[in-house]
Amino acid sequence: MTESDLFRQYAKEAMRSSSKSTDENEKRDLIGLACIWAQAALTSEGVFGSSFASSPRDDSEATLLPGQIGIR
Repeated sequence: MTESDLFRQYAKEAMRSSSKSTDENEKRDLIGLACIWAQAALTSEGVFGSSFASSPRDDSEATLLPGQIGIR
C-alpha cells in the first residue's frame, strides 16, 4: 500500500464517520479532516507538488523582502 493509498483510506474513514455522526460540529470537522487527508494523498503523488520544492519563479524575486516590488 502506498502512502497516498493510506491517506485515501483515512479520508474514507473520516467521511464514513461523518455520515454516522449526529453532531453537526463533529460532522463538519470530520469532513474537513477527510479533505485534508485527500489533499495529502494528492500531494504525496506530486499532483500539487511539495511545499518544500523550489518555486519555478525567477530567483531574483525570491530575494525580495515582503512589501518590496521587483523592478526590471
